[in-house]
Amino acid sequence: MLDMIDLQEAWNLPPVRVTWKPDSGTIHRTVLLRTGQVNYALRAYRYSNEQRWKIEGEHAIIAHVQQHGLPAIAPLPLPNGGTILNHEGAFYALFPFAPGQQIPRHKLNIDNAIAMGKMLGQLHQALRDYHPQYARTISFDVDRETSVAKIDQIEAAILSQPEGLNALDKQSLQRLAQRRDRLMASQPADVSILSTLNHQVTHGDYQESNLFFEGNSVSAIIDWDQSLFAPRAWEIIRVFHYIFKFQAEGCSAFLNAYRTIIPLPLVDLEKTATIYAWIREHDLWLYEELYLHKNQRVRSFVAPGRFIPLAERWHALKSQLV
Repeated sequence: MLDMIDLQEAWNLPPVRVTWKPDSGTIHRTVLLRTGQVNYALRAYRYSNEQRWKIEGEHAIIAHVQQHGLPAIAPLPLPNGGTILNHEGAFYALFPFAPGQQIPRHKLNIDNAIAMGKMLGQLHQALRDYHPQYARTISFDVDRETSVAKIDQIEAAILSQPEGLNALDKQSLQRLAQRRDRLMASQPADVSILSTLNHQVTHGDYQESNLFFEGNSVSAIIDWDQSLFAPRAWEIIRVFHYIFKFQAEGCSAFLNAYRTIIPLPLVDLEKTATIYAWIREHDLWLYEELYLHKNQRVRSFVAPGRFIPLAERWHALKSQLV
């Protein structure tokens, strides 16, 4: 990690008095800094020299969004005019602190949902013609037999625990069995239907941990390294899933606000939700982390109750959207 003395010299900063870690994690390591009354965020990238282009792409999309008057937080320039510091084979960028405050997911209200929807509409407008050179694409790399085999492996790991099974373990076994039944009974989705929708660059990780709010407005958008070339509806379905849990009130407020900026037909959401649900039903990351990699930090993410396929949750919501 970059020494604070080297950091100060690289960006001509006054002495760093306090450092701390952000509450929410990122793919890359982030350290928050205070020099006097000024705060910064230092990002340490987990990229090799051959992957430097990914950082360049992230900084380029930030600059593009800023040029359209939107509150993307840009990295601070070094004395040579660049924004990427290469120090002992590692890459760093320094960002000013974002204005406003972050709001935990469980405290988001309808006004926040409306602000988020409007901002995403403006963001998609700004990125409509942006070149997808640096953006990721959607991965359709799912296979039913592979996923079922992985469920078997996770179940075996749960049952072999020497300390026996607790309530969470029993619930996990139940949900895994329900997911296996769902996968075995489902017909694979026709992923080619997404090709009928217009694709463009999107933020890729639009959620409350990457947004700051002032009053009833989004005041800053951060973490652009997951930009995705996809239908606009993909980002919206992801918001429905991650932030609003397919609950009608939040999803409707968000979508209606988005549509005040840019139209989006319900049929686009329907096509996208079908593929999104199929891919997510193969996603066993949470159980792999908990039971195969022994990552106890993810325990709180295991949802209570039975496994409800995302397709069912979408269809329950769809009838309440217009």
